[in-house]
Amino acid sequence: MKQSWNQSSMKHENKRLVLQQIIADEPISRADLAKRCGLNKATVSSLVAELMDESLVKEAGIGESSGGRRPVLLYFSREAGYALGLNVEAATVEAALTDLKGTIISQETFPAGDTAYESTLRTMEEALDWAQKVVPASPHGIIGVGVAVPGMIDRSGTVLNAPNLQWRDRPLKHDLEDRLKLPVLIENEANAGAYREYQTRPDADESLVYISIGTGIGAGIVLNGSLYRGQSGYAGEIGHMTLDFQGPRCTCGNSGCLELYASEPALVEKARGSGLEDCKDFDSLVNSAGNGHELALSLFTEAGRALGSGVVSAIHAYDTKHIIIASRGGEWMKNAVRDTVRAKALPHYRDDLDLVFLDTRLPVASLGVAGLMVDEFLKGQNAVEKGRE
Repeated sequence: MKQSWNQSSMKHENKRLVLQQIIADEPISRADLAKRCGLNKATVSSLVAELMDESLVKEAGIGESSGGRRPVLLYFSREAGYALGLNVEAATVEAALTDLKGTIISQETFPAGDTAYESTLRTMEEALDWAQKVVPASPHGIIGVGVAVPGMIDRSGTVLNAPNLQWRDRPLKHDLEDRLKLPVLIENEANAGAYREYQTRPDADESLVYISIGTGIGAGIVLNGSLYRGQSGYAGEIGHMTLDFQGPRCTCGNSGCLELYASEPALVEKARGSGLEDCKDFDSLVNSAGNGHELALSLFTEAGRALGSGVVSAIHAYDTKHIIIASRGGEWMKNAVRDTVRAKALPHYRDDLDLVFLDTRLPVASLGVAGLMVDEFLKGQNAVEKGRE
């Protein structure tokens, strides 16, 4: 008998729930799964059988008996497929290949040469060629490509504006799917980082703000367990928060934006203007600070105070316990940021604050966007099955 739409919809919602529970609580028996999902054992057994047919769940090992036959334990088949995450930066494309649970299988960085759109597309094709050579054999292969971009992305996957790449109105999802012949997901770089941190930090509760500092400054926001993108999808442009109405002009058209005081290019410009003649780029400024150069350290302290003011505004706006800052200069800014937050944040906000400076050697954005691609894939599996009924 053909199922009604409501029956089909309920079945696939239950199937999604069962898979999520297995992912969260593996290893788990069918009986425990039924209890935690609030479903009867026959329903759970049927849904587990479907998930096993799709190679997403496997049996492995025997659990403790509660009086009867010892139960067979279920695991999520993390090796059933792999996701490729790409983080587009001004001069490079950072690639991370992960399994379906987010574990890094391999990672590589590809020089993009320049920020031209066509050049970057070719670099991303090169990254997929690399991934296809190193990916282990699996039932689903590479399930899709997630791409993190430092800019404003609309819901169709079009890059509306990425100032540091000099991209505007670029249909990146459409163009990449045409070239790569795989599903593609496009996300803002800071959102991707926020998603990764939320998924992997055991103490993340329900909310966090992830601040990414590079050529620009952006924030990824998780509220009530979900990425907050705002009404139009553009939330998190913390770098264009005004610190000084009489300050210098920003590329966005306003004056005194946070990016003018704490971004990497702003610090390099100030270093050169202050007499650090050997400051060729941000790496050399970081090296100077690491070697104890007083002027370099003072520039990072000044930037930390500005960043601290931005953090205070984020704390007051979102009432989150967790602020995570990803910056290559974080080691030399963190004391000034913390001092500023202690001095300026209202007591009820700062008393329980968890302010973390992230190790930027980890490919957080690439891993985050790969994880988002996995989420889309798992949702899509249910959609495919729904369409067959």
